[in-house]
Amino acid sequence: MKGNVKPNVMKTINEYAGGHRHLITLGRILAAVSAFAGLVPFYDLWKIIRIAVKGEDLSRISSIGWQAVGITVLALLIYIAALMCTHIAAFRVQANLRSGLMRRILTLPLGVFDEDGTGKIRRIVNESTAATETFIAHNLPDKAVAAATPAFCWRYLTGKWDSSV
Repeated sequence: MKGNVKPNVMKTINEYAGGHRHLITLGRILAAVSAFAGLVPFYDLWKIIRIAVKGEDLSRISSIGWQAVGITVLALLIYIAALMCTHIAAFRVQANLRSGLMRRILTLPLGVFDEDGTGKIRRIVNESTAATETFIAHNLPDKAVAAATPAFCWRYLTGKWDSSV
């Protein structure tokens, strides 16, 4: 690698994911959708408070409350689906990464094993691939939620729901 050029991490991950790479994208999209759905109950709570304070039709409070509960459950189920997608892809990446590393290690001269020991090399491979699994299965969906939540809030608060923003 030359100078300060950084590798494209997602490109490398997608190469190791193979046919499962689309699950990473789908998982990130589902996580963002669950973030949006998770905000709706807060809006419902605001509507309930407004109805109660203004003394409007109080019979609507129950239906709005149950709507908030239903959407909360829906958001949770969507997020579980997102995590399932990213976990399946992450386990594929982890397995392919381990296989590739082991093939590479088999080509190394025997002196490398005298220097570091096979146990140390195996531990490095296991810890590194486990860290990759954590990144793909958990951090990528969390980053999607962290990016989507303020974007949805900003668009709602500014009233800019069109695609030009």
